[in-house]
Amino acid sequence: MRKYFIRRTWVKGCFALLCVVVVLAIALILGRDGIARAVWQQYQFPIVALKLDQADADLAMQIGSYYFGSGAYDLDRGDAAFSKAIALEPGILWGHYQLARIAFVKGNFTEALSEINTELKYNPENLRSLYIRGLIYAYSGRLELAEADFRRFTEWAPSEWAGYNDLAWVLAKESKFADAEKSIEEGMQRVSDAEHNPWLWNSLGVAELNLEKFVSAKNSFEEAKTSAALLTADDWHKSDPGNDPQFAENGLEQFRDSIEANLKKAEEGIKSN
Repeated sequence: MRKYFIRRTWVKGCFALLCVVVVLAIALILGRDGIARAVWQQYQFPIVALKLDQADADLAMQIGSYYFGSGAYDLDRGDAAFSKAIALEPGILWGHYQLARIAFVKGNFTEALSEINTELKYNPENLRSLYIRGLIYAYSGRLELAEADFRRFTEWAPSEWAGYNDLAWVLAKESKFADAEKSIEEGMQRVSDAEHNPWLWNSLGVAELNLEKFVSAKNSFEEAKTSAALLTADDWHKSDPGNDPQFAENGLEQFRDSIEANLKKAEEGIKSN
């Protein structure tokens, strides 16, 4: 029995030593960053992988995207990962862009503006940054600058509905209701499947409501209501991926309630005329 115990202990010790040798061999072959990438790709341990990462900016971006958009939702860890990416490669595409989005979601508009301007400095061809900057300006009350960025964005991405929708939102804030109506009508012509887009229909209805086109507004809100009834929480999150997906259902319900309230205002406008 004693010999067996000694032999078993010896075997365990050899196995442990072998594991250490294998890890050291992998480290020599792959390097620390190679291990970090293996930890991420093979075992999906993002925290460990990020700590091991010493020079792989792309890996840090992947981990950041995992925490902000394509996996778990954790703004602080996403921020840490994207911050590491730009520390390793200051001009990496989407790095400052994603940091700007996180700062915006947190309500840090000054920081968000600085980050998105840095993205445009390093990657001036990435005009998707104009959309984010438009949002930052709008929520900061700088409506003219927001309008300018959204106009440029719709010119750059004429088939994307969000640009027209948020341009109309800003124009409505500026009481430029006829221009808001024109923006949505343009989007209706250029965006694929726009006739089933509840956001565009609702924005068109808001512009028409303020122009006292109550019958048209009622029709727009009814279209919005019909389309919104078909949306899922996943659809809602895809339309606003920067926010926590656990609140998507609540956000969708608030949107539907808003459409219903707007529809009632249009109906009241028709009755009063």
